[in-house]
Amino acid sequence: MRPSKRQWMALLACVLGCAHLGCTHGHTRYSPRVVARGELTASYDDGFSLWAGGQKVAESYHYEGLERFVRCVPEAREHARQASQSGRSATTLSTLGVVLGVGSLGGLSGLYFHDKNEVAMGAILGTGVAVAATAVVLGALSRPAKERAHGHALDAMNYYNDSVGSLGATCDDLTYPPPAGPEPPPQPAPGASPEAAPQPAPAAAPESAPEVAPRSAPAATPGVESPPPEQQMDTPAPPPLPAPR
Repeated sequence: MRPSKRQWMALLACVLGCAHLGCTHGHTRYSPRVVARGELTASYDDGFSLWAGGQKVAESYHYEGLERFVRCVPEAREHARQASQSGRSATTLSTLGVVLGVGSLGGLSGLYFHDKNEVAMGAILGTGVAVAATAVVLGALSRPAKERAHGHALDAMNYYNDSVGSLGATCDDLTYPPPAGPEPPPQPAPGASPEAAPQPAPAAAPESAPEVAPRSAPAATPGVESPPPEQQMDTPAPPPLPAPR
């Protein structure tokens, strides 16, 4: 039993309804309040947008205006240019996919020849299926192009903020305000071993008292009896010798 035209239309409506349910919408709920004068920030509302000074600078997918805003930083300018190119490619592929997807619905007109000319019906339906498949391929190719555009745009924002934006300047006014605090200490180069902490100097040795040279005994004088050596206090004196008889 072949499906009727009403059954084909019901199936198509079911497919379109499922595709619509798969499309979701997301957005960020908080925007930073403490930012520098020229700093770029990103938000998402069914697509990325970049802001600076309370004004929108660029948005996906083309990111027009971003390259000019970050032109004073070479790395940021190159990433902004690639983001714009990838965004245009993604838009072209998506547009072709949508046009061909809508055009593929014309293949359903082959159902008109359901009971009249089966060959014509098959040819028209087959053409519609081929066009729809091409639309799906183009849509799939547009997704990585969109991701590349987002990646390059965020890289451009980061390069710009590190060099200019987070320091309170813009490419239109490269005036850097004075820092609000002391400069951070210099960081060691990657891979370099940290310098050893300086060792305390050794304590100076105490000065020794000058040595006193021993006094030499006075020279003996002939005919004069030299005095007896001093005796220690704790040594008893020898007893006197008996007198001769």
